[in-house]
Amino acid sequence: MRHHYIHIQSVQDIDTSRITLRSIENRYIDAQGRRYATRFNLRRRTIEIVPIALGREEARMAKRLFSGQMPQSDKAETKVETAAERIHPNPMKLPQWIRDMQIEPDTEGADLQQFLQTIEKEMQRNGERYRGLIQSLKASSVLEDMKDGNQHDAILELTNTFERDIQEHAGRVQTMSVEFLRFPKPLASYVGQVDRNCKRYVEKLDGEKQKRYAMAYLISSEMFGVFKGCKEIIEMVQNFTKDAQADRLVHDRKSAYEAAMETLQYLKDGLTPEIAKFLGLLVKVEVI
Repeated sequence: MRHHYIHIQSVQDIDTSRITLRSIENRYIDAQGRRYATRFNLRRRTIEIVPIALGREEARMAKRLFSGQMPQSDKAETKVETAAERIHPNPMKLPQWIRDMQIEPDTEGADLQQFLQTIEKEMQRNGERYRGLIQSLKASSVLEDMKDGNQHDAILELTNTFERDIQEHAGRVQTMSVEFLRFPKPLASYVGQVDRNCKRYVEKLDGEKQKRYAMAYLISSEMFGVFKGCKEIIEMVQNFTKDAQADRLVHDRKSAYEAAMETLQYLKDGLTPEIAKFLGLLVKVEVI
């Protein structure tokens, strides 16, 4: 893919405060022929300027420009080139609702292999918690008179949302994790499904990095689907129960309602950290 380069005199001419999401993909070339790109640093929440090193000489220039030092050895030059090659010119774009939450990625302990080994059971446990939440609300009868804008029963609406927006995605996550671990397809099959804007970057990685990147990239859309469904159900329950009069419930129904509220709080408290951990995984394999 060809890029349009904006001519500048020096890197100081790039004003990151004026860069928007629409212009962040612009690239720049200075009077000495050095090339630069800008990207959003998800961890620091800032726009940063990165050199585009197309060869050994540009890598040397980038190091002199940004550190003010000359390379001291061939080893140092190799390190600069490696860092430059890791800069992803087209990182995967996160869904807008994720960006709106402004979640800091948690990279501690991020490991794709471990994630794939545990996600099948995690999806099962997650589904059981949301089923339990809906069942407790049903047992409390606190929503039996509530209607949404389409006049559907609130419990039915929650159940349909759970099956459609959580379980369908969770099922695909489980299927993909089993395939990746036990019955993997040829690597080219997975790389071929990566967005074409990212593909040229991915193809420059070594085989193991390509595999980690492609698997994390492909499973991410389903994970984001699960997270979004969880967020929607939490918000729906909060809206449905905002005027609930739990004090009027008889003992068993009141206990069921309290259990539902405890589960709701647990799910609400855990959602952001879970998203942060998954974003940390995507950072670790350089998808974002």
